[in-house]
Amino acid sequence: MGRADGTELDVITVSDEEGHQHEFTVLEYVEVDDQRYVVVVPTDAPEDEAAVILRVEGDTLVSVDDEAEFDRVVAALESEREDLEVEVEEEDSR
Repeated sequence: MGRADGTELDVITVSDEEGHQHEFTVLEYVEVDDQRYVVVVPTDAPEDEAAVILRVEGDTLVSVDDEAEFDRVVAALESEREDLEVEVEEEDSR
């Protein structure tokens, strides 16, 4: 998978709490309020798979659970990339 300019996208490997490793393709990096975020999709995901925004904390990636923080990151992504279409999907609260 590559970018429109022909360069390759970064792939990162993340270990979950149970020690399982998962590969993600990095779509975008963004900095908001001196905090770095990464937008990723699972490497083996179908093309229409929803991306995930994670906060970078040192060597750790953390999910963004605070709605206001998430909204600030989405706004920054939209302002930096006019070609980016952001649709927010609500998670089931089951």
